[in-house]
Amino acid sequence: MPGSPEGAIARAIELGSQPEFHMPNQYENEANLEAHVLTTGPEIWRQTGGKVTHFVAGLGTCGTITGNGRFLKAKNPGVQVIGAYPEEGHDIPGVRSLKQLELTKLFVPQEYDEIVEVSDREAFDMCLRLNREESIIAGPSSAMALVGALKVIEDQPDAVVVIIFPDNSFKYASTFERHFPEVRAARPGGDPTGEPSANEKLFGTLVENARNPHNTCEVDDLRTALEGDEPPFLLDVRSPQIYAKQHITGAKNIPIAELGARLGELPKERDHPIVTLCNLGNLSISGLLVVQSLGYRNVRSLNGGTVAWAERGLSVEA
Repeated sequence: MPGSPEGAIARAIELGSQPEFHMPNQYENEANLEAHVLTTGPEIWRQTGGKVTHFVAGLGTCGTITGNGRFLKAKNPGVQVIGAYPEEGHDIPGVRSLKQLELTKLFVPQEYDEIVEVSDREAFDMCLRLNREESIIAGPSSAMALVGALKVIEDQPDAVVVIIFPDNSFKYASTFERHFPEVRAARPGGDPTGEPSANEKLFGTLVENARNPHNTCEVDDLRTALEGDEPPFLLDVRSPQIYAKQHITGAKNIPIAELGARLGELPKERDHPIVTLCNLGNLSISGLLVVQSLGYRNVRSLNGGTVAWAERGLSVEA
């Protein structure tokens, strides 16, 4: 079937049989799941101090759930391994319905404690909530896994639940267009003035949603925090040229585009307070979203930015 997962896999296998091609075949290759036995599983065990009680993942090739499940259950047979899968005819990229899961040899349901179906509507509604309410830039398959966890796992105070979020919103602009008309892009031959793309509209929506009291701080708030026992890490996300003209004393300069590559320059503890900075508090909101997407949980953006700080006569450098 052209355009279907079955058709794509068949075509890949056909090409892979030719001398000039190689077919890794993620649906059959044991290295897919072994990578998680060797890396992801141990990382989860280490970061949770061995206290993980539930592991949840979306079902695609099933390397993630099978590999992590095998490692975690070898450490503690009581760890519950739960898989979330989409409904038939779904529109969630990267995951497979029950029927589609017949295509992967890494789907081993007898090794999982439970699998649960999630509808498109449930997944996309949760996706929007994650982006708007939590500023977590998660895509629909991540949201599907979270919905699956909420459906199956009881609200227990001692539960330590690990859910794999394998994607982010920006890879799925066309999918978002179908489900969220407010981020729809202009079509060819449309607005000649250059209407923003779907990605630009989506990011703009996320930025506006992030601009709330939970994600921002005022000049007085920052000044007080810097005098406290755990002063925040000041992160100036502007270009080096603009940073050099004037910046808040002690601020570290890492432009937004370099944050992922320079992760080692950020605090090691993901709960350490971070305040993102720019000129007026606009670019720093975007920086906040990126830093949160890297796993930091205590991030704020300075309203008014470096300009407001300097206007109050507080310490700046040039």
